[in-house]
Amino acid sequence: MTRIAAIDLGANTVRILIAEPEGEHFSIVYSDQVITRLSAGLGKSKKLDEAAMKRTVDGVAALLKNAESFLPFNLVIAAASAGRNAVNSHELDVRLRSAVGYGLKVITWETEARLALKGARMVMEEDNNGFILFDIGGGSTEFIHSKRKGKNAAVGTDLGVVRLSESYLSAHPVIDYEYRNMAEEVKAKVDQAFDQLAPDGNETIVGTAGTVTSMAAMDLELDEYNSAMINHHKLTLRAVEVMRLKLSMMTI
Repeated sequence: MTRIAAIDLGANTVRILIAEPEGEHFSIVYSDQVITRLSAGLGKSKKLDEAAMKRTVDGVAALLKNAESFLPFNLVIAAASAGRNAVNSHELDVRLRSAVGYGLKVITWETEARLALKGARMVMEEDNNGFILFDIGGGSTEFIHSKRKGKNAAVGTDLGVVRLSESYLSAHPVIDYEYRNMAEEVKAKVDQAFDQLAPDGNETIVGTAGTVTSMAAMDLELDEYNSAMINHHKLTLRAVEVMRLKLSMMTI
């Protein structure tokens, strides 16, 4: 059976994953990533920057070059918030078709939430109380209430780490009042999301994507990324606060 492959054009990172179908599941045969910061400046201009598009197309070409030994595979290149929010995402589609022969598929936040939940359930242990999944991206964050009974619920927000940092933070170490202003927006929108999801308070909170996995790796003091150790790792509120304080005092 032909392998399947996906390239995710994130607001900050481009990722490739190639897998072999195995019944209802699949096994990963290759994965890699490159940081291109596709959505740099998007919050203000509403357009994908020329340099950012070039970095991203070059990144996609490099990832596909490195993956040639895994051919043949069926490939989809998809973008989420960066593609949704840009008025010129069609330009990126044209550039990709010219450079690598594949076009761009822009997905809705609802599709993004559904796929995040599907992926989380593949590694989650059964939870009789259900769980709240949050998927932090560069341009958006989705909150999904996976219920044991009844219909699941989801909320999409613009709480992306690239957008927030560009909108509020002007220096590193972080300036206190800038951080407080950013935190106020985050709290207000998270509160709104939870009001809509209406959890009963017994659910487990589950995080996915780079911010959460990076924090788990830091908490575990890993020198190299290890998904087996990061999956199911529990982050305490105290550990998160210690990391927040430590990182806020660092330069980049």
